[in-house]
Amino acid sequence: MATNTPTKEASIEQLQYARILEKGMYAGLLLMIITFALYVFGIMKPLIPLQDISTLWATKSGIYLTTVENKYIPEGHSLKVRVHTQQDVKTQQDVQDKAAVDHGAKAEVHQAPQHVLTGWAWASLLGYSDFLNFLPVAILAGITILCYGVIIPGLFARGDMAMGIMAIVEIAILVLAASGILRVGGH
Repeated sequence: MATNTPTKEASIEQLQYARILEKGMYAGLLLMIITFALYVFGIMKPLIPLQDISTLWATKSGIYLTTVENKYIPEGHSLKVRVHTQQDVKTQQDVQDKAAVDHGAKAEVHQAPQHVLTGWAWASLLGYSDFLNFLPVAILAGITILCYGVIIPGLFARGDMAMGIMAIVEIAILVLAASGILRVGGH
């Protein structure tokens, strides 16, 4: 039987959610401290040397990404292979555009270059301390998904269909957003 009358006491689901969120927050915070220490004390090698990072941070994002992709990602890494492939395609397109202009045809307007260091590409660089720092951030961002997943059975068991469905939809939205399938804005 549904008991949807408001009370001042927290429900079982709210308490479960809070316990998981608290543990996840502390675990993420501890991991953040550990990965930051690995980075700043030089225990693990960063992809971008510390002396270069402040200069790169002062540049526009496109310049930052291009520099990192071309200068710091090691040869043979899967991201470096993608950079070279994109550069080859761009070179071919530039030749075609020049030929079109030379023949009096109207050249196409190109979009900004696509960078390989977007989305979840950082996950392939977890062997470097500066990218390992992203892992606790991802954990902290994703803990909400786990929290919702745990409370869904209890919501349906007590007959709170609306909240159960909203929790499922929330998980779907968060997973789609994290996957990169669901995008908002021009980034």
